[in-house]
Amino acid sequence: MGLDSDLLAATTPPDIHVKGAREHNLQNLELHIPRQQLVVFTGVSGSGKSSLAFDTIYAEGYRKYMESLSVRARQLLDQLKRPDVDFIHGLPPVIAIEQRTGAGANPRSTVATVTEIADYARLAWALAGEQHCPLDGGAIERRTLDDCVARIFQEPTGSRLVLLAPGETAKPAFWREEVPRLRLRGFTRARVNGVLRELHESDLIESQAKEITLDLVVDRLVVDPAQRSRLADSLELAFREGRDRALALVQNAAGGPWREIPLSQRLACAVCGTVYEPLTPRHFSYNHPEGACAECGGLGRTLQFRADLVVPDPEKSVRHGAIKPWRFGSKAMIIKRNAILRQLAAQLPFDAETPWRELPTETQQAIMAGTGERLFSFKLRSGNHKPELLPFAGVLADLDETRRQTSSDGLRARLMAFQVSSPCTVCLGRRLNPRSRAVKVFKQGFDDFMAMTVNEAADFARNLRTGAVGLASAVDEAWQGLEHRLHFLREVGLGYLTLEREYGTLSGGETQRARLATQLGTGLVGVAYVLDEPSIGLHPRDNRALVRLLLGLRDRGNAVIVVEHDADMIRAADHLIELGPGAGTQGGRLLFQGTPAECLKSPVSRTGPYLSGRIHLEKNAPNRPPDNRWLTVRGATEHNLRNLDVAFPLQGLTVVCGVSGSGKSTLVNDILGAAAAWKLNGAKVVPGRHRAIEGLEHFQSVVRVDQEPIGRSPRSNPATYTKVFDLLRELFAQCPLAKVRGYKANRFSFNVRGGRCERCQGDGVIRLDMQFLEDVHTECPSCLGRRYNRETLEIRFKGLNIADTLDLTVADALAFFRAQPRLVDKLQTLDAVGLGYLKLGQSAVTLSGGEAQRLKLSLELSKRQQGGTLYLLDEPTTGLHWEDIQRLTDLLFKLREAGNTILVIEHHLDVIRLADWVIELGPGGGSAGGRLIYAGAPGGLAKAATPTGECLKEAK
Repeated sequence: MGLDSDLLAATTPPDIHVKGAREHNLQNLELHIPRQQLVVFTGVSGSGKSSLAFDTIYAEGYRKYMESLSVRARQLLDQLKRPDVDFIHGLPPVIAIEQRTGAGANPRSTVATVTEIADYARLAWALAGEQHCPLDGGAIERRTLDDCVARIFQEPTGSRLVLLAPGETAKPAFWREEVPRLRLRGFTRARVNGVLRELHESDLIESQAKEITLDLVVDRLVVDPAQRSRLADSLELAFREGRDRALALVQNAAGGPWREIPLSQRLACAVCGTVYEPLTPRHFSYNHPEGACAECGGLGRTLQFRADLVVPDPEKSVRHGAIKPWRFGSKAMIIKRNAILRQLAAQLPFDAETPWRELPTETQQAIMAGTGERLFSFKLRSGNHKPELLPFAGVLADLDETRRQTSSDGLRARLMAFQVSSPCTVCLGRRLNPRSRAVKVFKQGFDDFMAMTVNEAADFARNLRTGAVGLASAVDEAWQGLEHRLHFLREVGLGYLTLEREYGTLSGGETQRARLATQLGTGLVGVAYVLDEPSIGLHPRDNRALVRLLLGLRDRGNAVIVVEHDADMIRAADHLIELGPGAGTQGGRLLFQGTPAECLKSPVSRTGPYLSGRIHLEKNAPNRPPDNRWLTVRGATEHNLRNLDVAFPLQGLTVVCGVSGSGKSTLVNDILGAAAAWKLNGAKVVPGRHRAIEGLEHFQSVVRVDQEPIGRSPRSNPATYTKVFDLLRELFAQCPLAKVRGYKANRFSFNVRGGRCERCQGDGVIRLDMQFLEDVHTECPSCLGRRYNRETLEIRFKGLNIADTLDLTVADALAFFRAQPRLVDKLQTLDAVGLGYLKLGQSAVTLSGGEAQRLKLSLELSKRQQGGTLYLLDEPTTGLHWEDIQRLTDLLFKLREAGNTILVIEHHLDVIRLADWVIELGPGGGSAGGRLIYAGAPGGLAKAATPTGECLKEAK
């Protein structure tokens, strides 16, 4: 036994020992984190979980890795500042998989490219693809000389044959110099512009011709097996002269027509003879000129003018400016367009004084899209010039031509207001050029494969390997890599995503799981994975598969550290660490450490009571059953929606749920949200495909509260976003000393000259470029990090200057400014949405997606509620502990009581249980979803045989 225990101790790696962690709000924390276990960090929002996991553990691991690299490598890689910690012992290599909402905003970045699926697929299509000519669909193949001879001998014996070496198309002057050289080389005949001629003819080259195409006659013979050697020799000469191409003119019977047979020793179409370059993986990359569509450059979308944007006010007539962008540009351009409309009205004809709305649809279409080949008599030049017969291409075509040719950046910018991003008209959104799209593997092009969902692509790859052994063996490694990565994407619950989906459109949870799938494919052992709420956006039904994957990572010998609030993930953990007890300065302490079972009994844990069921979320508002007023979406068919008719009760809180990929975001955001923004807010967005929306007349405005960042600039912060900073600046401008000195509110802004420190320009720090070391941000020696100059900081309110107030947390500021009602109103809403731990001046780029969403919600709550507003929220519980969710739901019901309608996309079972009305889409994701499977009260959902209903039953 002693020997076994010694051996076990020798093979078990030491714990990760963290001592003196003081990053952000961590209170000199010391703890031991076991390796080769699934460890979950939990606690209320703002308690320091991410500070410990990412800003301390991951930052220290990254720093140690960087120190192992060469000086040159360190110059090329991003650097992280050294965390504020005494030491971390026993730390293995660390890989962080964080939430990155809005990351990968480059439209060229897709699900396939970030997961390496595109790389394997390009190789597979380049090696195993069947090539077809994009012009006529003929097979593209490489023929040997014997193959070409055999092709000619397929013609009837006795057929007349003329072998040509294809020449060039050039100007007459070139051929005048070249023809004598051809005669000296022994050639006597040629085909000139399609006619066989003798090279010695004096009028062979027509001086009046713009261009001449000349093909050399290499030989004339009869198809006869006895002539095989002569034919082979002549073909070799034709290939040399024609750059591996030859043409065979065949006449099967005397007096019959001549047929042309293209021949080539290079890759060429068997029908038309067009020669192509050999395929490489670059031909299937829309980031490379060899593969990208020439029209859209591989983006799949182009900016196109829309008729409904070009005519923003249909009540106006053509005469009085209905076509708004035609009133932009130079004076001469506007006069010309007015003349065109006036003469078009006379000849089309139509009444130019009639409002656009009342014109016949055919007339509107003719004005916008043109009249085809019909000619009009236009007099567009002044003086005695006669009218010209010209076609009318239409307003949209003219605007597109103007945008392409104008040298005025200002005009181009003004015209963009009348354009929307639409699928490319050439590649139809498939991104690749016709040559690349014509390559097939089992009748599927590369673009067809990219248009599949992960589930469909995985089935295709598996069937391909099992059903085509010969094909699979030729590119076995590529197919295996492709199949494995598709399998891991499916395992992390992303089987509903299409491979061509833009990466920037994924939620924070989806991007994190996509990166997790990539890591699973690498098979690393002995590292520490740090994840930030990977269950975000995942239906409770799919949580089990995610937990299995994380346990699989653990079983390989890795440490898996997860920041998480999900109950299933917490229960599955080997080790649980809870920080708290509160947020901000009230947190950062080790509240509990042990197993989940021990947490259920802990008297100090704030998570245990919710896990054990001793405490539940409560609905602190009366139930509100639907009345006879509804907001109805009819005939929704965008993406995977199956002609849905969905009704939402007015002045209620409705939760839209369903498995991932079932169509929730498409219905709520892409269709209802976009259509409401178009009609109520005048936004220039195009809603998804639907037949009609009824009930929008009951609303004054629509507010969409999503998880997009509140600002890209480090200067943006919670105070500036929620307008608290404006009130603070006004307050300091009213101080007695400020009045004496004549300071206005703008004096207290760090974004403009006057009150800010000019040495650091209001940043508070000065960045020093350290070349191969990380950039060092040193405290500004002039303002000592306070952002403002000395004179501005001399203005104080109750002993604090403007820099001191920005350093306060929301909770501290609420107590400090309790006598300022306007400030208290805004600060109370920030505190109410669970952001009391944030500092007023904290940079916006450091906020998570959930924090950004709650900031937006607090801004809306701080406004005076008039009712009649439609609120759309997308998973507002992201990153929230149960206690914070309780406060959030109380606020949402407060909004409801003010006469507003709230639609929430949500997976959290407690929020679903508290709702007034529930809509569930499904039953699956992608092509298996898009159907309405439940609509009614939450109590009925628990009895329904739906994915969410089953989870509600289990939760009980």
